[in-house]
Amino acid sequence: MARILVIEDEAGIRMTLSMMLKAEGFEIAAADNGRAGIDAARAATPDLILCDINMPEMNGFEVLEQLRKDPALAATPFVFLTARVDRGDMRRGMNLGADDYLTKPFTRDELLETVTARLKKDEISREALTNQLIASNTALQQRFRSNLSGEERPSVIEDDELASVEGTASEATVLFADIRNFTTISERLSAPEIAELLNAYLERACQPIIACGGSVVKFIGDGIMAVFPHTEMRPREKQALQAVHAGLGLSFVADHFRAWVSERHPNRDLPEFAIGVGIHTGEVTLCRVGGQGQQDFTAIGDTVNIAARLEEQTKELGWPVVASEATIAAAGSSIAHGASCSLILRGRSHAITVYEVTGLTTLTITADRSTGGLSASMLEALTANANGAANAAKGALRDMLKAVSDKTDTGESKPTRIGNYHIIEKLGEGATSTVYLAERGSDHEQIALKILNSRPGDDPDVIQRFVQEAAMISRIGHTNIVRIFDHGFAEDCAYIAMEYFPRGSLTQVVGGALPKRQALSLLAQAASALGEIHRNGIVHRDVKPSNFMVREDGVIALADFGVAKDLTTDVTRTQAGLSFGSPYYMSPEQAMGTETDARSDLYSLGVIFYEMLTGRRPYEADSLHELMQKHVEAPPPKLPPEVADCQEIVDGLMAKAPASRYSGADAVLDAIDTVWTRAALAAARQSPQA
Repeated sequence: MARILVIEDEAGIRMTLSMMLKAEGFEIAAADNGRAGIDAARAATPDLILCDINMPEMNGFEVLEQLRKDPALAATPFVFLTARVDRGDMRRGMNLGADDYLTKPFTRDELLETVTARLKKDEISREALTNQLIASNTALQQRFRSNLSGEERPSVIEDDELASVEGTASEATVLFADIRNFTTISERLSAPEIAELLNAYLERACQPIIACGGSVVKFIGDGIMAVFPHTEMRPREKQALQAVHAGLGLSFVADHFRAWVSERHPNRDLPEFAIGVGIHTGEVTLCRVGGQGQQDFTAIGDTVNIAARLEEQTKELGWPVVASEATIAAAGSSIAHGASCSLILRGRSHAITVYEVTGLTTLTITADRSTGGLSASMLEALTANANGAANAAKGALRDMLKAVSDKTDTGESKPTRIGNYHIIEKLGEGATSTVYLAERGSDHEQIALKILNSRPGDDPDVIQRFVQEAAMISRIGHTNIVRIFDHGFAEDCAYIAMEYFPRGSLTQVVGGALPKRQALSLLAQAASALGEIHRNGIVHRDVKPSNFMVREDGVIALADFGVAKDLTTDVTRTQAGLSFGSPYYMSPEQAMGTETDARSDLYSLGVIFYEMLTGRRPYEADSLHELMQKHVEAPPPKLPPEVADCQEIVDGLMAKAPASRYSGADAVLDAIDTVWTRAALAAARQSPQA
């Protein structure tokens, strides 16, 4: 319920007001004089103030004047309580920023009607101001989609704003600031984490703008726009200088905020926190928004867009704060600047000269880090923007992934950029993830980018297994295991960047029976891969030809650890009765849903070895139940006579009882050596004598 502060020196009236309002559920604070009232308002910001005019210590007009000077209380609804109706007093009160008068004596209904009306009007004004201060969800998603795809960013001011605005042409200095690499940050943090980061940073970022006399007119996701209007009291030279001072203060804030990010999100591989600031001076259309007594503006025009375009150039130029020649000229000799250059900004035909701002010659750059100076409306807008931007960033990423998935149907060929990767086409899709061919931006190397299809509300175990997959593979370095280059996780988007295999998988190799020598060579490579993961406490649980990828030189590498079990943790613990694996290559214990260990992978490897030698799978069936029953009960089939010397390996891999199989991958490699040795000796005996 709303909090109401009653400032009234007469105890009887003060008590009556408090009792009436408490009876309606309002939270009440009371003060018996003006000075105590100001202290109470600053101690706990009220939603409405009821204040007598004639009081000791400080009268009502003086109270209102002091409150309107305090940014945190300047917009708080204020109603005077008075026993006399004097037009001069009313004009004085309204000029100071009073919202209404309530004449004594008043009835309960008159009191409640006045209180309710003022609170409702304030709620509407604050909602309107919040909407004015933040960009729409559609605009935010367009902005973040342009960041992902590299396409042109939409205009800072939306078309519907341009259509409805009525304002005054004036001159002002406009500042636009943006977080660099925000797309990468949003990919690697969850939506609540993004919202927290934006809220914390933008609260700090508002401080130097307000301290320098600027007005924050728009939050645009990770961006902030401020205007410094040129007036008779605030001339062009002063406002241009103040805008540059604020820009340098923002850079100061960002430098200090870097430590906050590092402490809050260690080991998340986030890019170094940095911002870019663009400043330009010129003609704008200024429109005041908000209620009586507030000084909040919105601004539109070419000057706004130039400031935004200058900010976009800061990363390429390597300058944190960039100001146009118009701003430097207006600010005068107080600006210290470094390099300068001419730029043709997007959407413009003529070059503009810009300068790197390095400091001020007459002032010290500081930044008030407190949040006490922000109004309630500003804080509400901060929170709304942070939450909206976090959800919009995630929504834009989902839209981009869907667009890439649909490329095959639409015939589009233009790559889409996600983080450091330009997606080229979809390679394949499984039950829980989609794999894309992508190009790494840093070196143009082609990689395979695996994206989890999960969304909020999906089975958390699916997300957990995907994240665990990247962690498991990353800790292993082996010739016969797929290489992981990068991986990241956000609330509803996880990805793994891994080695790309243009030759496909073992499935394409096993188109029929392979020569025994080739089959044994591939078996040895596969066994080496399994031996390495087993030594690292991992059971793959989905060993099949399509999960052995083929490099250009013919070497195979084990991939897709999506259902693997990490025995070193309990994260991937399997529920009793739950089966993983592909039916044709499933071990008996997987078919029965019982506990599995490394020997389950060896059984599946035996199935693959039989298929490589014969060109067919060992078990075929008309139903899944019958197929699984054969895995459990049917003996390993016999090999053709020409490869019968490999029967011992097949039997050792495909024994029904795990205890009857090879004890591990090393034992398989020993068995392969034995077959090689026998074959070599037999060949030697059959060779003609010299």
